[in-house]
Formats: sequence, C-alpha cells, structure tokens
Amino acid sequence: MAGRRRRRSAVRRLPWWGKTLLGVGALLLVLASGAIVYVNVMLDKVNDALPNQCLLEDCDAYEPGEEINGPLNFLMIGSDMRSDWSAAQSDSIMILHLDAELSSANIVSVPRDLRVTIPDCDGGAPCEGSKINAAFSLGGRDMKKAVSSVAATLTELTGVKFDGAMMINFGGFRDVVEMLGGVELCVPFDMYLEHPKNAQGEKPFVEKGCKEYEPKLALGIVRERMAYDPTNPNWDEKYGIGDFGRQRMQQHFVKQLLKRAKEQGYLTDVFKVGDLIESIGDQVLLDLKGRLVTDVAFALTDLDASKLTTVKIPSESQTIGDTDFVVTQPGEQEEAAEALYRAIREDDIDSWVLTYPKWVNKSS
Repeated sequence: MAGRRRRRSAVRRLPWWGKTLLGVGALLLVLASGAIVYVNVMLDKVNDALPNQCLLEDCDAYEPGEEINGPLNFLMIGSDMRSDWSAAQSDSIMILHLDAELSSANIVSVPRDLRVTIPDCDGGAPCEGSKINAAFSLGGRDMKKAVSSVAATLTELTGVKFDGAMMINFGGFRDVVEMLGGVELCVPFDMYLEHPKNAQGEKPFVEKGCKEYEPKLALGIVRERMAYDPTNPNWDEKYGIGDFGRQRMQQHFVKQLLKRAKEQGYLTDVFKVGDLIESIGDQVLLDLKGRLVTDVAFALTDLDASKLTTVKIPSESQTIGDTDFVVTQPGEQEEAAEALYRAIREDDIDSWVLTYPKWVNKSS
C-alpha cells in the first residue's frame, strides 16, 4: 500500500515543465511525420511536372537517387515556338558549365548564326558551312529532334559531351518572371524594341540604366538584336553588333533571374521550387539522363549565382556569299576558341577567363 502511495506521489510531483516537454515532443513527432509526407508529395510533384525526356544519347544513363558529381555541362536552348511555323526558331543557345564542386558556374553563349558543320542533316550526310540555328530548325516541330541536333553539332565543334539538356519556350521565361514579380535588367543604352509592339504598331522605348521590368517587356529586351547596330545613334560598340549584343543581354537575364530566385528562396525551399517548376512545366523539355529534377536541385544548393561568369565564343560577323554568319577567324580567335572548348572539357574555365578577358562579359 505504501509503495502504491509513493508511486502516485511521484507522478503527482512530475514538474509542470516535464509534462510540457513530453507534450511538445509528442506534437513535434506527429508534425515531423506529416512534414516528411508533405515534402515527399512536393518532391513527386516537382518530378512529375518536369519528367525526363530523351533528347540526348544515353538518356537513361543514371538511376534516380544516384550521387551527382561535377563537373557537368548542360545545353540550354530558348525557343520561340509559334503555331503557324513549320519549324521552331532558337533565339538563344547556351552551354551551362558547373565546376567539379558544383558551387560555381559559367555560361557560354553560342551565336545562333555561328558557322558550323552539322554532322547529320542531309540524309545522314554532314552539312558544312551552316548556321547552328539550322541544326535546330532541322527538327521541324519535333523539339526532341531539334535539341538533339544542336547537341550533336556542338559536340562536333567543341568536343564537349552534355550531361543534360533543356529547351524552354519563351512563354516559360515569361511565366518565371511573372512568378518572381518582375526582374531587374540593366539596359546598356536607349533603344527601341522590335517587340512587343502596341495596337498601333509602335515599338516600345526603354532607357539606359537598371530598373524593374514586367514579364512582357523584359522578354522584349532579352530578344532584341536590331538595336545593337552602328546606325543606332545610341549604340555603344562595346556591347557588340546584332546577335553579340543580344547574347550579352540573355546572359545578364539568366543571371538576374537566378539572383532573384535565390533571394526569394526558390533555389532552396522545396515548396517554392515545386510551385515554380509546376508553373512552367508545360513550357519545358528536360533531359537529365535519368536523374530526377529534385536530385539535381539538391546537388546545386551551394551554387552562388552572383559568381556566375558569362563568356562568348571568340568570333565575329562575316558575310559569305549573300549570307551573314558569325565566324571564328583563323589566328587569335581560333586559338582562343579552341582554348575555351578545352577549358570546358577539362573544367578549367577560370584559367581561360584570366588568359582571354576580351571574351568575358564583365558587366553581365
């Protein structure tokens, strides 16, 4: 009897904070279990929104959950796909290089008029002296064929083999900017844009300087190339002519998007990543060679967008016959270009940047 009284007394004397901790601990356990389930649902949602497509060779080379190691090279293509076109157009082609630690990145812009050899274009025969944009157009309305054609052409040119590829319709870029609430772009000089024109057919005007832009106008700035012309009284030659100027702005745009996304937690918050990817999933084709989107996202959590370096392939405009091309000229340009391709393959772009600063976009 005394023993029973002592046990009841011991229970009565359990401190209030002890009971509180027991209750909180139980609550946390329940919440943690629910959170794990919810996170798993969100991860599935992300992966379902961007399923792997087979755009490259060895498209099933990796298993979901397999460890991701650098360096990595991804092909990125921005396209304007319109319902009345027999073939899509690639307005931007870039190589995203991630270093061995997956903590820093470089973007190499590829001029869409770059003169190349397309390895498989005419019944299986190579086509020499073609524009790389023609490699994309060969796919017609088959986006998978278009992307694989560009990848094969770039591998032929640079020796770089791709670890993945992404093609995004420009509607996807608009959706991203809208979700982020706009994007800050730094326009290099006063310019009139070809798009988007108003109901009267008038071109929009944007002033030199950095400011916040809404999606439609931001996309017009990113796609503009006609303003980069010596006949434009506001043109600044250091930003290049035509496609060279547009390349620079496209690289700047990508960098600013990554910066804004990181500020708002889209690169680290699995729930926000899910919302972002779901909003653009139908505008994107993605080949990660079997890797899950979420696996790649977690592998890149240490990536610092502010340190992203943007460069261009050493080359210049040249008219051959009646066609305007971008050509890597023999001599210094060819030497710098070959060194760039080697630096990508050997994960040594930092050294290349120091050796060939002329081809680095310092203010992008």
